[in-house]
Amino acid sequence: MTEIAGRTPEQPPEQTSAADTSAAAAADTSAAGSSAAGSSAAGSSAAGSSAADPETPSTAERIDLLQWHLDRYDRSRASTSSRASVVLSASAILSAGNAVVLAQLLGGSVADRLGSVPLVLFTLASLVSAGLVVLSLLRAASVLVTIRPSRAILGSGDELPEALVFNGTDTVRRLHSFAEFQAALAGQRDPEIRRAAQVELWIGIQQHRQRYVRLREAVRLLRYAAVAFLAILASAMIGNLFLQL
Repeated sequence: MTEIAGRTPEQPPEQTSAADTSAAAAADTSAAGSSAAGSSAAGSSAAGSSAADPETPSTAERIDLLQWHLDRYDRSRASTSSRASVVLSASAILSAGNAVVLAQLLGGSVADRLGSVPLVLFTLASLVSAGLVVLSLLRAASVLVTIRPSRAILGSGDELPEALVFNGTDTVRRLHSFAEFQAALAGQRDPEIRRAAQVELWIGIQQHRQRYVRLREAVRLLRYAAVAFLAILASAMIGNLFLQL
């Protein structure tokens, strides 16, 4: 009994095992929480970086955007051609008026009534007006039809790749049968389609710009011709009044 009373009682094996298990579980829970917090922070960082990056359009969206630009510049070129037709019509009217004035000046009755100096001045003014009308006609006609090929207009410094199916000149020069055309159309991939559309869009932009510049020149020349014609008419009416007095 004395030895039993003097010895320090040891901890039961069952209690020690339970305590160790609780400590290990607490450590595992803390590590899992830290890992979850780290994963959440990483996810937040990735989401933030994804939100900061600009949105990149897909291939289909790029093709749709190119199609929209092509349609827009096709309409612009058609509108420019319509305006050139109006300039041609106005130039035809001025040409008819100048022809009438020249016929009257070169006729015997008016030439006899006018002196040599007024006759020369009226004839020169009529010729200047007619020349301006002709130049306006030439500029307006160049707007309607492109005489040179597209690549010749752009110059030798800009070498463009072929744009099969999108560009008519390239397609006719490269493909000689419907079977070749069908095979080329079926074999086009997304990068080739985008590149061909970009080439045709670039050609369309350049053509529209050059045609618009020529149309502006035609309108400017037509204005000068109209002013010259009105000056001739006004001078002729004033001279006629003086002759009748």
